[in-house]
Amino acid sequence: MTATTLGDLFPDLRNATRGQEKKGKSSNHITRQGTAERLKALYPEIESWHPVFATQAWFRWLSENNMELVEPDGRDERFPEYLVGLIKERMVEMGSWR
Repeated sequence: MTATTLGDLFPDLRNATRGQEKKGKSSNHITRQGTAERLKALYPEIESWHPVFATQAWFRWLSENNMELVEPDGRDERFPEYLVGLIKERMVEMGSWR
């Protein structure tokens, strides 16, 4: 049995942070909770996801549903259902869904 990773399903997001990483501390330190942290607090099932991937998935979901592009303020059960559907769709495309 082989395992399919999120990187296998979404290879275009593997290098999403390349070129954006900085060594050392930034002088523009933001103290508020970011979108990824909010998402992970609301949706513990994506806690292990890379922050950029979680945020991009959120904004893609909002965009595809013609919703205002805002940070999450409460849990919406349609978002995890969207993620499961998207993952299943990609697995079917790759022939990994059995």
